[in-house]
Amino acid sequence: MRTAVIAAIAGALVGCGKPAAPPAGHDAKNMPETTGPKGHDHEASKERAYHAQEHEEEALAYSDHRGRGHHKHHRFDNAAEWTAQFDSPDRAAWQKPDEVVAALKLTPAMTVADLGAGTGYFTVRLAKAVPQGRVIANDLEPDMVKWIGERATKEGLANVTTVEGASADPKLPEGLDVALMVDTYHHIEEPSRFFGKVRDALKPGGLLVVVDFKKDAPDDAPGPPAAMRVDDAIVAAHLQKLGLSHERTDRELLPYQYLVFMRKPG
Repeated sequence: MRTAVIAAIAGALVGCGKPAAPPAGHDAKNMPETTGPKGHDHEASKERAYHAQEHEEEALAYSDHRGRGHHKHHRFDNAAEWTAQFDSPDRAAWQKPDEVVAALKLTPAMTVADLGAGTGYFTVRLAKAVPQGRVIANDLEPDMVKWIGERATKEGLANVTTVEGASADPKLPEGLDVALMVDTYHHIEEPSRFFGKVRDALKPGGLLVVVDFKKDAPDDAPGPPAAMRVDDAIVAAHLQKLGLSHERTDRELLPYQYLVFMRKPG
């Protein structure tokens, strides 16, 4: 649901906020060379160079999709209205949430993050899959975070913790076994910073799974317009640049979406 941190039925989820510092572990060797005086001006020059690299990377994935009713800065700030879409019974036919959760191979005591959790469509399923563990439901929309907390209470899911993140920092606790992002990657405004923070929160050997819409999905498929979809190879290559290992990509489980499995080195 949006992460922007998010999922979309007929289309949508995450991303807005102010820039933050580059993620821990960012490889400065890959940043453009900068010149200038020491001190404030030099730091400002480095920051401009970092943003230039970020925008260049995003240009590979995004083009102008305004006017199509689904865009990167789409807001998801009214949970009561969005729940009719996000939790629609029709969604299960193509999203196959139980099959997606099964593909994560969770064990009962794991700590799992639901990135861009929206109304908690996956959060509640994850919580039932790790009854002795913990689920961190992350979203940058305060109303979504509140909604999930209330939903977890109503459904008796005491192992759900909600976290209000930001566009460049999901604000996750350390020690995650698995992080799942569904239908949200295409809304992240600052993916290098955001996923750098996700990487840092994962345990050595931890797993990040990104579920998003196939670039070649039919035009009438659920999700964003074709111009906004991000090819799974771009997702995997970008996350590899951040130090995660590409384990596999599954394009068969879901009709309109792929699952990219990325592992933090142990």
